Amino acid sequence: MEENEQKVSKYSSGVNINMRLDQLWKDSHNHSRLHNFKLWDLDLDCVWAELARDLKPGKNKNGKTFAEIEAEFNQFEEQLKGIGQINDFGGTGFKSASKDDLLKRDKHYKILRNKQIFLARLENDLGKGTSFDEDDEDDM
Repeated sequence: MEENEQKVSKYSSGVNINMRLDQLWKDSHNHSRLHNFKLWDLDLDCVWAELARDLKPGKNKNGKTFAEIEAEFNQFEEQLKGIGQINDFGGTGFKSASKDDLLKRDKHYKILRNKQIFLARLENDLGKGTSFDEDDEDDM
């Protein structure tokens, strides 16, 4: 067998992957609307795991290597850590959230929203999202 020969699975898991991605996106939208930032972040990490499997170690369609894309993705986590832990549900009991907590939550929200946009664009770059590139037909 040639060293460069491409192996193709007898069974395609593409449909299952797309179904998992669809459910993860639904979960992430639900958790963002519920202001459950912890679960929203976990949903987005799972989306990353599904998409990252299709990234090549060398240059991808967007001209970046896996390591470069992964470093971009990891920046979101670093930004969240820089803000510190938040209470997902604001105040507790009869006590409302402090101004500092509200500012932190707003920052967390914006970072998670940008993380979600980053992943949606990556999904498009990989040909699994909403954007279709006419040049993809030549690759088939």
